[in-house]
Amino acid sequence: MIYQVRLLKGIFEPKRSRYQLQNAEAVTRIGWKLLLLYFLSILVFAVGGYFGIGSESFSKNITEMDAEEFETGKLLVLIGNMVAGIFYPTIYVFLSSLFFWVVADIPYIKTVIVQMILFSLHMLEKILLIPLFVLMDIGNDANPFSLGVVSQYFIRSDYFIHFFSEVTIFQILIISLQYYYLKIYTERSKAFVFSMIILFYIALWFAKAFLAYLQVGVFV
Repeated sequence: MIYQVRLLKGIFEPKRSRYQLQNAEAVTRIGWKLLLLYFLSILVFAVGGYFGIGSESFSKNITEMDAEEFETGKLLVLIGNMVAGIFYPTIYVFLSSLFFWVVADIPYIKTVIVQMILFSLHMLEKILLIPLFVLMDIGNDANPFSLGVVSQYFIRSDYFIHFFSEVTIFQILIISLQYYYLKIYTERSKAFVFSMIILFYIALWFAKAFLAYLQVGVFV
């Protein structure tokens, strides 16, 4: 069986897509789908940077900056987001697949395809949130679909507020979908696969919280 990479089908028809991928002897249409994901990632991150999404640590110090520092800061945010748009799919698709391959002996190419499907869903989340953030004039920490809002009532640390703002309804859906795909590609127990996925996302959330915690003003 030849498996054709169809990202949306992988999201909305997971049962059929998983069966076809499980029995696939060859994979097609993966190269240009990867290029599409990279282009989409750079575009989404750039748009987010243009509107200042995720740069609250910079924006809250705007009154202390002169015009030149402000423009430099905005440029740094935009450039940083575009760079992130390149590195993020690389980490999410390839390095995570390497991790799952080494730890759970899951076929690498099949894991890459699963990660591509999940990354598409992650980009869909970011696309839907951009107009929400812009129209409501809120940041990622106030994402109504995350634990960031609730955490602000109990936690004073900006770092951990950033962390919990990464835990969204979409992320829970992504974790569930990833578990649904990966559990059949390894002889490891289901509990081990689930724990491995959870640990991966916790590490990812901590890393993203650290990047959000960094103040752009330091580099201006």
